[in-house]
Amino acid sequence: MSIIVGLLGYSLAALCYLVFSLLLLTTKQSGFQRLALSLAVFFTVLWAGLAAAQMRFSLPLGYLYFFETLRNGLWFLLLYSTIAPRFSLGNVFTGSAHRKGILIALIFVALCQLLSASFKLGLNQLWLITQLSQAVIGLWLIEQLYRRIDVSARATIKPMCLGLGGMFAFDFALYANALITSGISFDFWSLRGPVAILAAPLVLLSARRVKRWSTKIYISRDVIYHSTLLVVAGGYLLVMALVGYYIRYAGGDWGNIAQNGFFALSVLILVSLFLSERLRKKLKVQITKHFFANKYEYREEWMKFAAVLEEDGISPYAIALKAINQPFDCRYASLAIVENGRFTVKASYNLRDDDPQAILCLECLAAHAIEHQWIVDIEELKKDLSVVPFKVSLDDLSRIEKFSYVIPASTSAGFKGVILLSAPTAIHSVNWEDRDLMRAISRQLAVFLNLHRSNLALAESQQFDTFNRMSAYLVHDLKNVLAQLQLMSKNAVKHKHNPEFIDDAFETVDSAAARLTKVVAHLSKKQRIDTVVAPFGLKSALQQVVVSRSLNVPIPKLIYSAEPDFELVGDQERFVNVLSHLVQNAQDASDNEGEIIVRAYCQSQECIVEVEDHGEGMSVEFIDTRLFKPFDTTKGNAGMGVGAYDAKRFVEELGGHIQVTSSLGEGSLFKLYLPIHKI
Repeated sequence: MSIIVGLLGYSLAALCYLVFSLLLLTTKQSGFQRLALSLAVFFTVLWAGLAAAQMRFSLPLGYLYFFETLRNGLWFLLLYSTIAPRFSLGNVFTGSAHRKGILIALIFVALCQLLSASFKLGLNQLWLITQLSQAVIGLWLIEQLYRRIDVSARATIKPMCLGLGGMFAFDFALYANALITSGISFDFWSLRGPVAILAAPLVLLSARRVKRWSTKIYISRDVIYHSTLLVVAGGYLLVMALVGYYIRYAGGDWGNIAQNGFFALSVLILVSLFLSERLRKKLKVQITKHFFANKYEYREEWMKFAAVLEEDGISPYAIALKAINQPFDCRYASLAIVENGRFTVKASYNLRDDDPQAILCLECLAAHAIEHQWIVDIEELKKDLSVVPFKVSLDDLSRIEKFSYVIPASTSAGFKGVILLSAPTAIHSVNWEDRDLMRAISRQLAVFLNLHRSNLALAESQQFDTFNRMSAYLVHDLKNVLAQLQLMSKNAVKHKHNPEFIDDAFETVDSAAARLTKVVAHLSKKQRIDTVVAPFGLKSALQQVVVSRSLNVPIPKLIYSAEPDFELVGDQERFVNVLSHLVQNAQDASDNEGEIIVRAYCQSQECIVEVEDHGEGMSVEFIDTRLFKPFDTTKGNAGMGVGAYDAKRFVEELGGHIQVTSSLGEGSLFKLYLPIHKI
């Protein structure tokens, strides 16, 4: 049964890949990757046909190994050329020693397999190892391709990775089992044809999707790091499996127990090594040192840096210290800024803020580092004091053991600070690239911390500004209370024996007490609180305004044309204050013999209240630029500059608007348009 499955499977595989090869010939696309794909598919046809013939006529396996090695080599070439963005036919035999070494090894193995089959040499065990190694290389290349390719291109390359990955994984299982059992399983061998058939449409799908086989590749240090760990672990486990098999083979009765014990010990050692932080750091250093022109993946470093700055829950100084320590992984770190002419430690890592050596560094080196914008290498300075453009005491340097670098962090806006770092553990040695990274991060952190301090100063300024605004409004309210009391005191001389005056006086005192109570509440809550709106009589409110402002001259006159019981909806007290401010401004701008008129009438759906005077008047420019600007006054210390602004804001809150017309030397007219049916 296995023979039938094998013959049929290999024959169909040969036919399937032959059709695949003919389809590739009909395409117009060219390039090295297309050539490599065509050759790989063609040699897969030869391999499948020869495998069918071997099963039928019992040919030497060496010939099949030969064609299988050529087939695998071409698949490797396709995978590698897809990974390498500029790989071409011209640099197949040139380039790195690793590439040439692998190519020469494959050619040598193929020739040896051909000779072995021709002269019937018994080297089957050696060929099993070589074929197993090829399967491991194939899986490694597929893993590299899938992890390193741009995410947007993964959908196109994924079918091929699945198809070829299935072929190489099956080969790995086949030859690993053959090494352990010292013989190839015939059932395993007969299923290779169907596996190759299943891989064909997946590879064809990728061939149709990929327009250019050389796609953009993002080579990450983490990818190489994890891939290296994977390869090392795979190689380690393969060696341990071979040694374990030997122990079982040579151990006699105790072989099985010894093999299990050896496997357990091997896994324990592997886990211990891979959990070792020291080993992982050394591996990263070696990868960075030997595989990359630059020490750092700057895009990733910048993204990590930005992610740290977005953290919440700790102080900005601790965030800044964490950000600069992240790429270097120093054991000790400290950040200090200049406040009131002296350095103050704001954040520390693995040490106290008052650490003696940190204080010594700040006293001896920090000011020089900031002044000369110099990254001070303390260990280098101990060997040669002339490497820096400033003088420092060697005795002081000899007492500094924890820290190795003093990094300035300052801005042109006046922010000054330094960062102290111990010797980095994440890198082997510090060179110009590390210093540039330190300098770039420190400059960004200086801007970040300066912005933080500026925000604090701005918040404090806004608090004072809010308090000043509130005080201005409250002063206006107090002036109204004072005007009421002054009017009552003036009239008391003539009417203090009149019972009606006494009743009015008590009402005035009650009103003043209520206003003062509100003022105290405003002050205690540190904000201006408006009362709830309610209907109020317009005529009585205007009469109150005229009476309260009658103490000053010219005395305002009221012309009321609306219905006697007409009501507005709003804050009556604030309405009275707003009109009082406008009348007071009109009095201040008029002569004693002038005239001030307060009018009220209804028009359509609006109630219009006017305050008119014949005083100094205002220019159009003043009305447009200064009249409604808060805290801008022409009265010097006598005014707060919020009367017109408060009137405009009050009217707009009610849904109305205010209109001002004025001419210099002729007077001004304020018209308040208040909606009747709108709060």
